[in-house]
Amino acid sequence: MEIVQNALKNGIIIIATSTTTSYVVEELLGKKIENKGMFTAGVVTAKGCCTTDPKGRYLHHVIEKGKVTEMQTNELPKILPRMGPTDIFIKGANAIDPLGQAAIYLGGAGGGTIGTAWGYITSLGIKTIIAVGLEKLVPFDLSDIAPRMGVKTVDKSLGMAVGMMIVKGEIVTEVEAINMLTGATAMPMGGGGIDGGEGSKAFLLEGDEDEIKAAYELICNIKSEPPLKTKTVLCGLCDAKCDYKET
Repeated sequence: MEIVQNALKNGIIIIATSTTTSYVVEELLGKKIENKGMFTAGVVTAKGCCTTDPKGRYLHHVIEKGKVTEMQTNELPKILPRMGPTDIFIKGANAIDPLGQAAIYLGGAGGGTIGTAWGYITSLGIKTIIAVGLEKLVPFDLSDIAPRMGVKTVDKSLGMAVGMMIVKGEIVTEVEAINMLTGATAMPMGGGGIDGGEGSKAFLLEGDEDEIKAAYELICNIKSEPPLKTKTVLCGLCDAKCDYKET
């Protein structure tokens, strides 16, 4: 993306932690993130929503004119006021809907990373890119769901109870990524599976011969990515509202 390439050289990019954005860090910086499951603050595991163990957790990456700094969430207000429309904030999401909306779970006090940053982003016009897989697509209007959520609103929760914030930005899924990188058109044709295929998507590709060849090679190259693992806070050390703590 031209705006990202420009900001990488001349401006500021904040890459907020999430599993998807850990791959963005690797591509932009040529830096290996050894455990992408720890490039998170909160995670969704087989049990439900949970907090990543602070020990071994990666920090947000800030790139300013090519120089990289790692920051805690509470340090971001040091850099956000200096950003504007030619700078970039890159974030993952927990849900996207057919209306082009994205949403992020809120578990920490004050809304965590996005709660800290969103006022600056919207008031200063900072360009927001939401990198998210189509496995996060839900067939409902998120603006109907978000007002019903909240840590103190839900009665019971398998995993930590969370709220939800709807955010606006340029959503980049597999569809947009394949088109940007190869020129091919990717259409989702199915999803899900077993034996490692859980959460997967299948795509029908259309384009000219060179585009299809490039897209096919790209997809083959990333299919060897290993599954992600994480480490979460022990229940006895967690103060979240969660049914597992009661069992």
